[in-house]
Amino acid sequence: MSKLCLTITETSLESVYNTIKNNFDNIDLVELRVDFLDISEQCKIDTFKCNKPVILTFRKKIDGGLYCGDESYREKILIQGIKSGNFSYVDLEEDLHSTDIDKAVLSSGIRVIRSFHDFNGVPQNLADRIKNIIRNSNEIPKAAVMINGTNELLTFYKEVEKLGFITKIVLGMGSYGFNTRILAERIGSYLTFCSKEGSSAAPGHVSPQLLNDIYRFRKIERNWKIMGIIGNPVMHTKSPLIHNRGYKELDLNAVYVPFETNNLEQFMEICKLLNIEGFSVTVPFKNDIIPLLDGVTESVKQIGACNTVTRVGDKWIGDNSDYVGFINPLLQAYGSIQDKQISVIGAGGAAKAAVFALKSHGAKVVILNRTLKNAEVLAKDFNTDCAELSIDSIDTLNRFSDIIVQTTNVGMHPLESINPLDFYTFSGNEFVYDIIYSPEKTILLDKAEKAGCRILNGWKMLEEQAYRQFKLFTGLEYPLK
Repeated sequence: MSKLCLTITETSLESVYNTIKNNFDNIDLVELRVDFLDISEQCKIDTFKCNKPVILTFRKKIDGGLYCGDESYREKILIQGIKSGNFSYVDLEEDLHSTDIDKAVLSSGIRVIRSFHDFNGVPQNLADRIKNIIRNSNEIPKAAVMINGTNELLTFYKEVEKLGFITKIVLGMGSYGFNTRILAERIGSYLTFCSKEGSSAAPGHVSPQLLNDIYRFRKIERNWKIMGIIGNPVMHTKSPLIHNRGYKELDLNAVYVPFETNNLEQFMEICKLLNIEGFSVTVPFKNDIIPLLDGVTESVKQIGACNTVTRVGDKWIGDNSDYVGFINPLLQAYGSIQDKQISVIGAGGAAKAAVFALKSHGAKVVILNRTLKNAEVLAKDFNTDCAELSIDSIDTLNRFSDIIVQTTNVGMHPLESINPLDFYTFSGNEFVYDIIYSPEKTILLDKAEKAGCRILNGWKMLEEQAYRQFKLFTGLEYPLK
């Protein structure tokens, strides 16, 4: 089973001990990063002892570390640590050639992790590089590569698949590579790395608590079912928290993973490689995913957007749970919306689900969007009014102001500082519903609340639509409503 290694970037050994103590129960190994230690502490590493196996690492800046000094000093410290007998592993870069280090390794019995880092992207010959990097059969090859898009993620998984079950450490850095860290056991990686809460030793590091509490990392086995969510951006999503909590409660051998995506066709190839059973779809792919599916439900046909894809046999079937997720919290918070005048901001997949739900419950709707053409297409589909979202639409907003629904990603990272209705002055009588849930209170909701409006964010919507997705993925009711 893949192990969880805490990379420690403290400046003193005392702080190192404290960090280990605070994370001890959540990890399997420790990586001591000597390049982060103060120089006065580096010479003491032969005194370092730990009740977990420890990887000794002294990383140069060119390989993602901090050390920029003389190579002979780095070799001296590494040899000191190797000879101490207090380390189980030493991480040595592929270009490091030192007879003295080789002798120290041979006499100490320490195991070498032979590594290379590529911060530019995924080498096309990744599998060959990993196989050829080691100098003897006892070494563990390690490759840490930056993944810059779905095409590189696909290359990564294809190349790793070629390696079979050899002992190796492989991981993708960055947001596109985050899923490779969670799926370490699935791809046969000996371990994955993490950092203490509030720290990140490398791009994509998260805390051991997050990996264990949300993803059950140390329990994942190679045959577990994989579900996920695609979007761009997607790392902010709280969907894994909801889905994985349900899997844990029902003791299901399944994990739900975020896949930041910029190419749907290539992601569908990844689904085949990893045997993904189903996935949620968020901004901006709710429309674009439909042509790639083998079939869709009636809700997708009527709404024209898909937020849920499940594998049925060898077919991919699209569904839409957004409209249920959207309307239930609104009805609970507001009451009947029959004949209410409602403005919907946006014209994307979420807006389609919202308009469908609102019209189905008897509301009178206007669609406002900065690109009028997109609003006109949606308005035609649902036989409703539309207008360009601008200062010229204030009169329209005033008329359709019983409820204002915001469905775009404006207000969410990295657009959290923007208010899509910065030109509008609330009277205090509006009910404002922003389907964004992170941040909990967008600038729009904050402004509305200060004006005396009742407000609702997207958290309840996220939960409601996730419950329906959970049943589609597992066939079971969500256990923690």
